[in-house]
Amino acid sequence: MNQKLKDRLSAVVLVIIAVGIGVTLIPEQVEDTPSIALSPRFFPYFGCALVGIGAVFLFVSSFDKTSGEQETIAPKQSVGTWFRPLLTVLVIVLFISVFETYGFILSVSAMMFLLFLINGVRRPATLIIIPALVTLALYALFVIGLGMSV
Repeated sequence: MNQKLKDRLSAVVLVIIAVGIGVTLIPEQVEDTPSIALSPRFFPYFGCALVGIGAVFLFVSSFDKTSGEQETIAPKQSVGTWFRPLLTVLVIVLFISVFETYGFILSVSAMMFLLFLINGVRRPATLIIIPALVTLALYALFVIGLGMSV
């Protein structure tokens, strides 16, 4: 079975699972409370939508003609291959350990900054602006959208 066929099959299965969870499981298992701005069902529905959209992109990209028909052999994994994921896990563990001490805004911004550095982002504007915007958006989502107190 070639990779394109595997991608198409995986995409179809993911869409079926996302739709199944969104239509049957979430309405039956997650209680809807209209007393707050965002319903508790928002995040499960949002997750299902993201999985479905990603699956559709996978399905569409499997028809890309620029990727060759021949499959390439994966290169051997070296110690360097595991270095980036290990650093990512360490940054997340560090984030969890300093979250209560330094607060949401500082710890999330620092975590995103470090994760960008680990993954090769070097533009100063990207390293500073994107973490700040995402942190403020998450803060607004939780404080304004979910009505949580600070």
